[in-house]
Amino acid sequence: MVSFCKSILRVLVVGAVVSAAPQTITAKTTVTTTQCLSASTISASTSTSTVTPTPIPTGTIVAPKVVFIANTFEYSYLRGYNFSNAYTAPMLDSAFNCTSNNEICMLAVGQELVSAMQLTVLEMMPRLNLTETYFIITGTGGANPKVAAAGGVSMARFTVQWEWGSMFLGDDLPANFSGQYFYAYAQLAPDSYPATVGTEVYELNQGLIDRWYNLTHDLEFEEVSSSLQEIRKNYPYAPAQHPPFLAKCDVVSAQVYWHGDVAGENVEYYTSLVTSGLGSYCNTNEDDQGRVLGLFHGAEHGLVDFSRVAIIKAFSNFDRPPTGMTAYQSRYFVGEGATEPGLNNAWMVIKAVAHDVLENWDEIYSKGVKAPNYVGDIGGSLGGTPDFGKVGTAAAGSVQGA
Repeated sequence: MVSFCKSILRVLVVGAVVSAAPQTITAKTTVTTTQCLSASTISASTSTSTVTPTPIPTGTIVAPKVVFIANTFEYSYLRGYNFSNAYTAPMLDSAFNCTSNNEICMLAVGQELVSAMQLTVLEMMPRLNLTETYFIITGTGGANPKVAAAGGVSMARFTVQWEWGSMFLGDDLPANFSGQYFYAYAQLAPDSYPATVGTEVYELNQGLIDRWYNLTHDLEFEEVSSSLQEIRKNYPYAPAQHPPFLAKCDVVSAQVYWHGDVAGENVEYYTSLVTSGLGSYCNTNEDDQGRVLGLFHGAEHGLVDFSRVAIIKAFSNFDRPPTGMTAYQSRYFVGEGATEPGLNNAWMVIKAVAHDVLENWDEIYSKGVKAPNYVGDIGGSLGGTPDFGKVGTAAAGSVQGA
């Protein structure tokens, strides 16, 4: 089934594991889903409460161990939970649904940056304690064929907003531009660090990613359709030609949907620039930065622990065409054909991760998974010294450089 939905207009990719060398893929063994999940965690399907949502009762504290964050459409692929409790608060657009013991909860949020508002409202809900909660942001996105595969899954260390910038298009592109049409606002030169980076880049807990990757990278992923298997053979990159796999690579958000080699290479360049060469772009989306922004500001006020935030995404399509196909053909005739296997694979990974959190709460997760890297924004707002970014010089004539 090919699903066409605004929330999945991206690229598909993911599956196996990509090492530091972009085109090296590790072998994977076969493990069934039930080997990772206990019978108490699995049921035929996921259900949510039909009871009218209410505020959390006075005298009750709800302190979930895991919270899923996704669009309503993406939850239609989640199986195995009964979210029988439904809570609400003023200005919360959808119910905050939880299992009967409130250990696992889910929130359906909108697209784009407006999702930051919904998470802010959630964080301020009376009698809800999120200080030890693990947040898993998920959904679909397009895949960079250099590092990911259609139908696969990704775990991200960096999340980047590709939007606070300037661009030239078509014939307006200066003659001395070698294909780069996007550059950060007030950037002095294409290779200089932007002077305006703030909420555009966040770094997540590598220790959490490594543990969850090691736990799930050998799961047996659902394959994409035979037609997509034929199409992926025409990409000149080994990861794109591979069946769905789990990749460690980063997400980039924008309110504008992009597709094609030119746009994809611009995003690659910008991601590398603003992460000081540490980031590896693979997943396109319109949602993640807003969600991370809401959680980050909650962390600044002690409402959540930012080292417990993770992004596990599905690949619904590729962000650029294969050899022999135009960007237009790739975007509108191939579309997001890997949406279904991608989301099925992503939820399989997420359920295994959630099960691990519950099973090892006292021993590991209650005290947190230590981060071997810096976690936070470019300003060190949560403490520590950022390992990306540097002082930039604003261009003359810009607001910052005037």
